[in-house]
Amino acid sequence: MKSGWKIILLVVLIALMLGAVCIGVGAMTGADFTRIWATLDDRYHVDMYWQYITEVWALLQTELM
Repeated sequence: MKSGWKIILLVVLIALMLGAVCIGVGAMTGADFTRIWATLDDRYHVDMYWQYITEVWALLQTELM
């Protein structure tokens, strides 16, 4: 089971690296960061996940303190 999690972590890290490369290439070719963010948010709902994570983090801080 330990090797299964290593494979999953490796796939996630590769996906994050590819995403960073795509954003970098987009920035180098003249794309605006607001346009890149809007495209990513339209497709993957990044803002929704970010808001969810911050809400859960705030809830955990209030419950654990």
